Amino acid sequence: MTVQALPVVTWEATGWDDPRVAGLRDLMDAEIGPRYARPGASPRSFPPPPSAAEVEVAWLALAGGEPAATASLRRLAVEGEPVRWEVKRVFVAPAHRRRGLAAQALRRVEESARALGVDRLLLQTGDRQPEAMALYERQGWEPVPAYPPYDRVGHSRCYGRHFD
Repeated sequence: MTVQALPVVTWEATGWDDPRVAGLRDLMDAEIGPRYARPGASPRSFPPPPSAAEVEVAWLALAGGEPAATASLRRLAVEGEPVRWEVKRVFVAPAHRRRGLAAQALRRVEESARALGVDRLLLQTGDRQPEAMALYERQGWEPVPAYPPYDRVGHSRCYGRHFD
């Protein structure tokens, strides 16, 4: 029996509009979307996704050259609210899970935020994503009240993390 080596993972700082990052977000939508769909219900009103201009960096993991994981750092400006920095779209493609890539992606975003002098990061996930909530809590994130614009989304679960 031969054991096949896992492909080497490399990380690349790129942008929100990178087609490889967008492809991973599409996979995430296809996987997570059905969890929140309700038969016969009207489409839910979600805040708009980030624009490329709002995203400071999107981290992309490549495993053997194939897009494997992503996470992004967003500058969130909501009218009448202080500017917040948040983590967006932590996702690992199914074929690359169980390798710690989600935690690595999260750390890369955290390091990018620290390099910008950010002392607090936020993120939003949904109550039907227990694996995401478990990841954030394992990585030292603490639950916080839902913040705008997610305070109007009933299934939001928000987390925060302060840096020393």
